[in-house]
Amino acid sequence: MVTPVLKGIDLIENQYGIKGTAYIAEENDIGSDCFHFQVLTPEFVLNSLCENKILNGRGIFIVQNYSEELLVTEINKILQDCIRPTWDEAAIAINRYLSWEYDNIRYITEREILSSLEI
Repeated sequence: MVTPVLKGIDLIENQYGIKGTAYIAEENDIGSDCFHFQVLTPEFVLNSLCENKILNGRGIFIVQNYSEELLVTEINKILQDCIRPTWDEAAIAINRYLSWEYDNIRYITEREILSSLEI
């Protein structure tokens, strides 16, 4: 089984709250995949709903008081729920909560490329 691990986190404050990237991989991997998210306050959510009438909830944490420690704990809870037989399956499970950098990417084989060229 593949147990995803949080390797690091980058956070950037903006006028909406905090945009974040979680770097997640298997324990012994050198690299990591990026999973993006936002941290918002209830005040921002309410203002956004008044203006836009809707807020897409994927990849969003709503916090009363921001704490990086609390955020890391919550991401680690998510990762414990995403243990799967392969990395691809684990990453797809994480993608239900956070926005995976490889979401909706389809790899094409050499045969598919050649057949699409009609050579």
